[in-house]
Amino acid sequence: MTKGKCSNCCREADDLLKCTGGCGGVDVYCNRTCQKVDWAMHKKICPFVVPPLANGFPEAPVRAVRKMDGYGNSGVMLVWSGHLGAERLIRHARELYCNDKDDENKVRDVVEAMIGGDPCFLYELHVTSPVSPEVMKLKPGEACFNTEKYPEAVRALLENGIITDTGKRVKVGLYKEKFPVCRVHAPQTDNFKEVCEARKAREEMLASMCFETIRLSST
Repeated sequence: MTKGKCSNCCREADDLLKCTGGCGGVDVYCNRTCQKVDWAMHKKICPFVVPPLANGFPEAPVRAVRKMDGYGNSGVMLVWSGHLGAERLIRHARELYCNDKDDENKVRDVVEAMIGGDPCFLYELHVTSPVSPEVMKLKPGEACFNTEKYPEAVRALLENGIITDTGKRVKVGLYKEKFPVCRVHAPQTDNFKEVCEARKAREEMLASMCFETIRLSST
């Protein structure tokens, strides 16, 4: 039990319950009803904690963001988060990005870069797989989740309400199973127009490369 003010109804009491999610108990509630009512707002600051990383590192605080794939569909990427305090990321910074000669100041600079989204230090676990519109036309905000490579992460996303299973399934590439298509409830990090322009630029570049190969081979 915790003393404070309910994050939903603002009742002051000494018998409040801490949220046990990724926020580490930042918000407290009278009961599950108050927690459920406040979830629409709280989920924006309550990232889930991914299970232990594949290389054996301890649980890491991360947050989910929505990032469009090459087809302009929605996707989800997990990035480092400082919502539990920078101290929680020091070990990850040392073991992933630093060497034994780096001093404390260098390590803390790396932690700040991790939290700030520096491309050199992103967690960058893409739990979604791109789906061509020719295979299945996804609705805005939907994404195909790779349950073969990231089953634990997908389960955590579902349990924390960051994604909702639509019931649809789709076969992607050479994967054995059909993947679930889920609705994403996470902040959007990029612009659809920019994604389309980038895709068009890649297609034009590939087309010019093919033309150049044909021209050279015919001479």
